[in-house]
Amino acid sequence: MDKEKSRQTFASIDYRGNWNIGAYGLATDKFAIFGEGFRPKILEQAKEVLNVPIYIVNIMDEPIVGILLASNSNGVLVPPQVSDEEIKLLRSLLDVPVERLSFRTYENALGNILLVNDKAALIHEDIMSKNKHAKKIIEDVLDVEVVSYKFSFVTIGSVVGANNRGALAHPLMTDDELRFISETLKVRVGKGTVNLGSPYIRSGMILNSFGFLVGLKTTGLEMHRAYEILLREE
Repeated sequence: MDKEKSRQTFASIDYRGNWNIGAYGLATDKFAIFGEGFRPKILEQAKEVLNVPIYIVNIMDEPIVGILLASNSNGVLVPPQVSDEEIKLLRSLLDVPVERLSFRTYENALGNILLVNDKAALIHEDIMSKNKHAKKIIEDVLDVEVVSYKFSFVTIGSVVGANNRGALAHPLMTDDELRFISETLKVRVGKGTVNLGSPYIRSGMILNSFGFLVGLKTTGLEMHRAYEILLREE
């Protein structure tokens, strides 16, 4: 218990000098996937903050796993171009379902298209209406209900960071949108920014229910806001 209380639960990091760390990693409450290239010291810090095993894997020979993959604790969705070898590797490392998913729009950027936690998966209504085949695949792999909504932002996964406690959202999202996210993902929701005012929350953040990592330019006030929404005990 004492060890858990003293564990670091948030930190600011970079990826080779890049503040948009969310492009290069994702985390669930069971595992995290990072692209190749993070410094060893950062990986040690990330493991403490996220409190789950971290697997270093490139996808389609690229480190931008936070953009290419959509995942929760139950499974991982990958773009259609991912090789059989990469899928086999992910399945062996994570021991969860890993399946390809294709969209007619934003074909590769699954992490930008879907906003996911262990309770639901959200997607923009316009994308869902053109890709009705995707609903069953998402539900089968991630084991959650898929819900569509006419969000202000098509790439809802890039402008909101969510775990199983909270969701930090783009400052321009409406009250109706925030209420919908809160009720569907079953979390508290609040607006915020990262990296000195960037509204693209997930682009600058890697998070799960145990902690969060943000880009180096994120201010103390921004981190405090994120903590209040994403980690604060009720």
